[in-house]
Amino acid sequence: MSNGVLLVRDYQPGDELSCAEIVHEGAMSTVNMAFLYALIREVTFQLMVLSSAVMFIFMGLPLTACLYVIPGVIVFMYLAVWGGHVFKALEQQQDARNVPRAYMSSENTGFWVAEVFEPFFTREVTGKLAVVSSIGLNSSGLDLTNCRRTVVGTVAVTRNNHNPEKVAWIKRLNVRSKYRHRGVGTALLSEALSFCRIRGYDEVELVTSECQDTARELCLKQGFDLKQMYHKPVFGPLATVAMYQLQCRLHSNQVKNF
Repeated sequence: MSNGVLLVRDYQPGDELSCAEIVHEGAMSTVNMAFLYALIREVTFQLMVLSSAVMFIFMGLPLTACLYVIPGVIVFMYLAVWGGHVFKALEQQQDARNVPRAYMSSENTGFWVAEVFEPFFTREVTGKLAVVSSIGLNSSGLDLTNCRRTVVGTVAVTRNNHNPEKVAWIKRLNVRSKYRHRGVGTALLSEALSFCRIRGYDEVELVTSECQDTARELCLKQGFDLKQMYHKPVFGPLATVAMYQLQCRLHSNQVKNF
C-alpha cells in the first residue's frame, strides 16, 4: 500500500464540499490553455488592428500610442476567458451541491467519487494507486485505521434528453491535479461505463474541450470515438473554445490496450 489505495464508491451525504472543490478546480484548470488558444485566433488579431486603426484615424493619436492597444486587448482577452471560467465553475459547484436531486433521483443515473486511502505520515508519491472495490476493501484485511481518506475525483451519469432510454451522458469527470496520471480517471470512467452497460444503455456520450487533451486521450483509449466538433463561446465571439463530442457504442465496444 506504499502508493495508496483507490476506492470508487457511490456518492454519500457529506461529500458535498469535496465534490464542489474538485469540480471548481477542474473548471478553472483550463483557464491558461483556453487563453492561449483564444489569443492566437484570427479574431484577436483583427480586434488589435481595428482598435489601433480607430485610435489612429478617428482619434488622431500617435501611432506609438495606438500600439498600446495590443497589451490592452491581451489583458481583455484574459479577463474574458477567466470570467467565463469563473461563471462555469460557479454553475458546476451549485450542481455538485445538489447531487442527490440532479443525479441520484433515478436508478438509471448516478454519481460516484474516487476516495484515496493514504498513510498519514508518508512522503509524496506519484505512482499508480491500487484500485479496490467496496467488497474487496472489506475482505482485503487492510488496516486503514491510520490512513488519511481523501475524495480526489468525481464522475456522473445522466440520461440524454433526446434519447433517454438508449443514450447516457457522462458528466463531471474531474480529478484533483495532485492525483492525475495515477489511474483515478481510468477507474472513474470504467465505473461509469460499467453502470451504463448494466442499465442497458446502447451508447454513452461525453464532451471535452480542446484544452483537455489528457481527458480526451483517456476516453479514446476506453473505446470512445469522435462524433462531432463545434465551437462554444466563452465570452461571445471574441473567445471561443473547440469542443469534442465523443461517443462510445457499448455493445460493440472493445476497450483499446494502454
